[in-house]
Amino acid sequence: MATFAGLTFSCSAALQRRYDQRHGISSSSSTSSTDRSSRAPDNSRTTETADATYRKDYDRVVDGNGSVANVATPASGNADYNQRLLNQYADMDKLAEVVLYELDNLENRYNNLLNEYKNAKSSSRQVMAMELDKISDDRLMLYKAYANIYRNGKSDWANVKRDVDNTLREYRKKN
Repeated sequence: MATFAGLTFSCSAALQRRYDQRHGISSSSSTSSTDRSSRAPDNSRTTETADATYRKDYDRVVDGNGSVANVATPASGNADYNQRLLNQYADMDKLAEVVLYELDNLENRYNNLLNEYKNAKSSSRQVMAMELDKISDDRLMLYKAYANIYRNGKSDWANVKRDVDNTLREYRKKN
C-alpha cells in the first residue's frame, strides 16, 4: 500500500511539473529525485523518432538566397483544385440538364404515342410499335449518357463530355 501511495505521489508530481512547465508556472517546492530538472536531459526520444520523411523540406520552400520561393501553399493549391472541381461540377450539371431536357421531351413523345397506340387500328399499331421501340432505345441511350456524366465525369471529364455530346448529336440527327 505504501508503494502505491508513493507511485501515485510521484505520478501526480510529474504531471504537476509538466503542467507547470507548459504554462510557465515555476514550482520551487518540487525538488525530489524524480524532478526532471535535476536529471540529465533525455534527448533519446527526439533523435530516435525524428524521421526524415516527417520533416518539412525547407529547401523547396526557400530558394538559395533566403527569400521565399514562389511555391503555392497547400491551402491555395487546395482552393484552386476545389474551384476547378466546382467549375467542372457546374459543367457536368449543365450537360446533365440538357440530357434531362431531351429525356423529358422523349418521355412526352413516348406517352403521346402510347395513348395513340391504345386507340389505333391494328394496321397502324405495327408502325407505332416500331416507333415506340425506337423511342425506348433512345431513352436507354440518353439514360446511359446521363449516368455516365456522374459516374465517370469527375475522373475523366473531357472524354465523358465528348461522348455525351456525340450521343446528343446522334439523337438529334435521328429526330
